[in-house]
Amino acid sequence: METDRIFVTMNATFKNEEKCRVAMETIVNDAHAAEGVNSHFWFRSEDGKSLFVLEQYDNKKALVEAIKRFTSARISFFKSIKVTDVSVYGNVSTSIKLMFAPLSPRYSQYYGGYSKIAPKDQEPGIKEFERKRIIVATNARFKDEEKAKVAIEKLAQDTYNESGTNSHFWSRSKDGKTLYLLELYADENALTEHVMANISSRDAFFESMELDVVTVYATVSDKTKQMLVPINPQYMNYYGGYSK
Repeated sequence: METDRIFVTMNATFKNEEKCRVAMETIVNDAHAAEGVNSHFWFRSEDGKSLFVLEQYDNKKALVEAIKRFTSARISFFKSIKVTDVSVYGNVSTSIKLMFAPLSPRYSQYYGGYSKIAPKDQEPGIKEFERKRIIVATNARFKDEEKAKVAIEKLAQDTYNESGTNSHFWSRSKDGKTLYLLELYADENALTEHVMANISSRDAFFESMELDVVTVYATVSDKTKQMLVPINPQYMNYYGGYSK
């Protein structure tokens, strides 16, 4: 089940930020109450002009049900932004691709790793700790795919039992040339503990890849930024939403 997750990401620019913010609040509250929607996370660029949205679903069924709930808030949201690109990570059906056709997304298939099961909510409403997650997204190309496979398997095994590491999920593009790694951490402490405990495994993975873009989605401290200098990431700040 933890390999069946589907991630949907979107980059956009604001046309009307206030309308976007109002629609976003309705969307995230509805999504949080829905079963199978583990993340509906929103980030804004440091210059305030761009928006990044990450949605995480348990499986194909949860994604289909979410698409069918295309409410007036979603319509208002899409009218308030200009979509730059949409990507879908995970194994999806032809029917789902037809549903997404208006957005012309890029697709990448599951390649390795996991995204853990989110616990069922006992109380309604977004919790404060669900706003503090940290996402690290890496786009890269293979230099040595065999070495990358070995490094991925080791990282997935070594990190699975880390209490604050919620996802280490790899997807590969259709042409087989590029790889997308999504890491999801409970908070800054969890990210720091992970990096310090897996230095050699992370180095082995990054040495097998040619990095394109690494982005950290979260509002993080200068200390965390200093720790991540070797991978030279971009940053986007928390804007709204949650990850369970």
